[in-house]
Amino acid sequence: MSVDHPSGTRPQPAEPLGELRFHRLLVAVDGSVNGELALSAAVTAARRDHATLTLIGVSTDISRWPPGPGYDATLQERVDTQAQRVLRDAVERIPAEIGVTTLFRRGRPGPEIVAAAEAGDYDAVMVGARGRGRVGAMVGSVSSYVLHHVHDVAVFVAHAPTEGH
Repeated sequence: MSVDHPSGTRPQPAEPLGELRFHRLLVAVDGSVNGELALSAAVTAARRDHATLTLIGVSTDISRWPPGPGYDATLQERVDTQAQRVLRDAVERIPAEIGVTTLFRRGRPGPEIVAAAEAGDYDAVMVGARGRGRVGAMVGSVSSYVLHHVHDVAVFVAHAPTEGH
């Protein structure tokens, strides 16, 4: 919606909006397109505000699943290794001038991200709208869980445009 004002001037707002400033950001990384967008937004904010980033990667806890076809003793190790690889790859792409730390957790991503947000001193949590894997579709949206369960920290959800749009 566009509003035209006489003589091309806009009225002054009652109180001008200020800019957000960040010092510490918690960023959930999972290698998805939306997760990459959240990470890029965090890097942009960190550069502007000289903020530090904490990247969190969460590996699904396979021990909660009943053993079935294809299950073997190394499955948890492989799932952990993949989540740690995604975390490491993200750290390697952060510009050198930005301070970065990592958190690796095993469990359900939503609750683990919320617990990290509440345990740390963060200005904001940045998470992708939809992550990787079919597990998220079965248990519900991680970003929705984070939005509804983080209470004392701002939450920003990144949603990348779909291909072709």
